[in-house]
Amino acid sequence: MNRNIFLSIILAVIICFGGCTNTRYLTDSLSIGRQHDMRKHRTGRNLGDVCKYFVYSCISWASDSESSFRPSERNFKRITLRNESADSLFVNMVTDIVWKETGYCDIMGIALPPQAHQKLLAPFPAAYNVFFKTRFSDEEKFEIRTDNKHPVFRLRAGMTILKVD
Repeated sequence: MNRNIFLSIILAVIICFGGCTNTRYLTDSLSIGRQHDMRKHRTGRNLGDVCKYFVYSCISWASDSESSFRPSERNFKRITLRNESADSLFVNMVTDIVWKETGYCDIMGIALPPQAHQKLLAPFPAAYNVFFKTRFSDEEKFEIRTDNKHPVFRLRAGMTILKVD
């Protein structure tokens, strides 16, 4: 097999499976359903944009003119929560963004084992208050924004506790 074709296939597999979100560590059934619903909505919008772009390109080519295609506005962003502690973290993410009039777009019941990560879809732009704790620590609060350039948020027990001398 040609080396370039082989590298292209490997790169395509990495892109397709490396960017996927999952619900592996979610325990709340409402949050799991909401993640699946957001993924369907996002996939449908992306496929619609691809089809529109193809139609605009064909029309532009056939009429020998330039027609501009403007993709849909971005609704969701993929974020990653990483547990960098030596113990399991129990995480709840609370926001004021409403999802389809059925309630807030909160992501509840994330149980992250040590050194694990969870990829999630979150509304864009949005602010989340992240509450997390281990079995042996007090609850801590951390704020994240989905309009931040960094999609990976590292959590560990004691990271928000201020040391007073």
